[in-house]
Amino acid sequence: MKTNGFDWLAILLVVIGAITWGVLGVTGLMGEPLNIVDAALAPVFKAGPAETVEYLVYTLVGIAGVYLLYTTYKMARASRRATRERRQRDATTRTETTTDYADTDTENTNTET
Repeated sequence: MKTNGFDWLAILLVVIGAITWGVLGVTGLMGEPLNIVDAALAPVFKAGPAETVEYLVYTLVGIAGVYLLYTTYKMARASRRATRERRQRDATTRTETTTDYADTDTENTNTET
């Protein structure tokens, strides 16, 4: 399966989401949770628009996660198909190269004494 730009964007967004959740979890266990997205957007946007952009980022991360579930399904299907084709190819190769030794001469031709 070939990857395209949308696949890479989805991977990037999911990694960002995973890191954000990881930091929220670790800092939440130690005291006050730190939201990386909120901290990154605070200097750029005012309070109202920052929340809107923050929710937009979270929505994009969620969509990317669902898309990667679909991509994982496609990868698994392609892997099963490739395995099936490889087994069929190996089975035909084995039947073509099998030698029938029943008709061969079994006389000992060793001349060493």
